[in-house]
Amino acid sequence: MFCKKPIPSEKTKDLILEEAKKQFCEKGFEGASVRDICVAAHANVSAIKYHFGGKEGLYRECFRNYGEERLATTTKLLTQANSVEELKLRLQLFCEDFIKEGMANAHITKMICREIEIENPLIQDIFESTFLKVYTLFTDFFIDAQNKGLIRKDLDHHIITSLFFHSLTTSIRVDHVGEKYYNRTFKDPKYAEQFIKSLITIMFNGIKIQEQ
Repeated sequence: MFCKKPIPSEKTKDLILEEAKKQFCEKGFEGASVRDICVAAHANVSAIKYHFGGKEGLYRECFRNYGEERLATTTKLLTQANSVEELKLRLQLFCEDFIKEGMANAHITKMICREIEIENPLIQDIFESTFLKVYTLFTDFFIDAQNKGLIRKDLDHHIITSLFFHSLTTSIRVDHVGEKYYNRTFKDPKYAEQFIKSLITIMFNGIKIQEQ
C-alpha cells in the first residue's frame, strides 16, 4: 500500500494533488475518499493533514494552484496592445496557452466549470481572487483596445469577452466529443492552430463574405 522507498515530501505532495484532481473530478468533493486518494498516490493518509490540513484544504489547493498559474500567465500575455496586429498576436498567445494548459489539466478544468456553476462557497474566495480576475483582465484588455480605436466601440466589452472566453472554455470541455465523432481534437497541434486562427478571424472579420 505504501512505496518501499520513501518519497521526498514535496514529491508526495505533488502526487497527492494530482490524484486528488482526478478523484474529485470523477466523484465530487463528497464522493472522493481521502484514503483512496492516498492509496493511489502511494502516500500515507497523514500526509493529507500535514500538507493540506485536511480534505477541504486539499480540495481548495487543487483550485488555488491552477488559478494562480492562470492569473500569472494572463497578466503576462494580455498586456496593452498598440496595434491590431499586436492585439491579434496577444490573443493568439493567450489561446495557445489556454488550450495547452486546459487540455493538460482536464480534470481541474471540469471541476472549475462545475463549482462555478453551483457557486460552491468552499472555493468562492479562490474563484474571486484568481479565475474571476483572469476574466477581468480579459475585459480590461478589450476596453483598452476600444479606447485606442483598435476595435469597435459600439460593442459591449463584457459580451466580447464572454463570447471569446467561453468559446475556448466550452471547446476544451467538449473536446472528447469532437474527437469521437469528427476526429478533431486539441491533442492535434494542427487542429489547435486552425481553431485559434479561425476564432480570431471570426472575431475580427465575422463569417460573411467581405465586400470588395
